[in-house]
Formats: sequence, C-alpha cells, structure tokens
Amino acid sequence: MIGRFPEVPGRVGGQAMALEEEIKLTVPEAGVLEAVLADPEVRRRASGPWRTRPFLAIYYDTPQRELLAHRLAFRARRVEDQWWAGLKGHGGVVDGVSRREEWEARFPGPIERFSQLPPGELRERVLAVVSADSPLERLLTTAINRRVLELDLEEGCRVELALDQGTIAAGARQRDLCEVELERLAGPLTPMIRFGRELADRHRLTPARLSKFHQGLELLGVL
Repeated sequence: MIGRFPEVPGRVGGQAMALEEEIKLTVPEAGVLEAVLADPEVRRRASGPWRTRPFLAIYYDTPQRELLAHRLAFRARRVEDQWWAGLKGHGGVVDGVSRREEWEARFPGPIERFSQLPPGELRERVLAVVSADSPLERLLTTAINRRVLELDLEEGCRVELALDQGTIAAGARQRDLCEVELERLAGPLTPMIRFGRELADRHRLTPARLSKFHQGLELLGVL
C-alpha cells in the first residue's frame, strides 16, 4: 500500500493544490541553449549554481481517455531516483504566462491502477472522474535533460530558469524537444514577464505553441 508522502521544499507536496505559473519559450536550435546559459544577465541574477537533472515523465489515462475528456493530465515522473505522481488541471495563457492547477505526491514507483494512488487530494480529483479499478494506459513519454538555475529578479521575485533538451514519444512517433522555461517561485509576477520578454528578444526565443503534454497529443493525432 502506498502511504502519504512528505512535502519537498520549493515544490508542490503534501497534495495541496498549487497554481503553476510559468513562461514556456521555444528555442530555434540547440546551440541557443548554450547562449542562454552564458547570458550575462542570467549570470548576474543567479542565486546559486546550475544544476543538471534527468527527467523521465510518462503520461497515462484510462483506455477510454476519461481524464483527457475532463481536460486533466496525469503523469508519473522520475526525478533522479524518486518517483512523483502529478495531476495538472484547467488553465490558460495570459500575457504569455501559462497558469494551471497542479497536484503532486511522491510514491515508490509505477502503479497499475488508479486505486493505488496515495490518499489525498490528488487521488480524490482523479477518482472523481475515473473508476478506482481503471487500469493505466500509457499515452506518451517525455525524456529530457534539464539544467536548472534559480534567479533573483526585481521586487523580490524569485524564478526557476530551466533549459530542457530531449524527446517526446507517443506511439510510434517521436519529436525532439528544446525549450526554455521560467517558473515563478515567489514574489510578484511582473518581473518574470519582463525578464522573459528580454531573454526572448536577446536569443530569438518564441512563445511555445503547445505544452509538452499537448505536443505528445499532437503526435498521437488526438489534438
């Protein structure tokens, strides 16, 4: 039986709902990531060193795709040697900032049925729209190498800057992924929006048309 898991500092934990606020930017070519890495303004704002993390995320639904019908995305994500269950809910994009409800809970490893989710709000949200005995059916997989840096911006705004490079695979189809993300950790939102626009101007970055999940759905032909 999977139990309740403790909160992880700086991330969603304890299954309380959080509002994820981030800017996703598409990179024209992989070499641009190195230019962002060396950007003088990025270096000036850094509050610590770059960290590199491998990310593997597997998105699931029921065979009837009931979660998708309710505009929900469920994933099992491995960060280093730790697995997380995640649920993303309704949201939208305003002023280039993506806002979505998000729940996360740590668990020992892959599960076969939604009834095996740990007790808490994430499980309740999922089981409100699917049967507890519903099996998990894989929709798509993202495998990326992420470089992460925390930035201190104006007015006490603290942001996580992530450089992602990897692949999205769905069925027999696959595409390369190369993007920059800015996620607000604390403080007002306006400084992050301003910094994102300046970074985009300097490095020819463009607002991402689709999230990683929706890019996978596009590969599946269901978007």
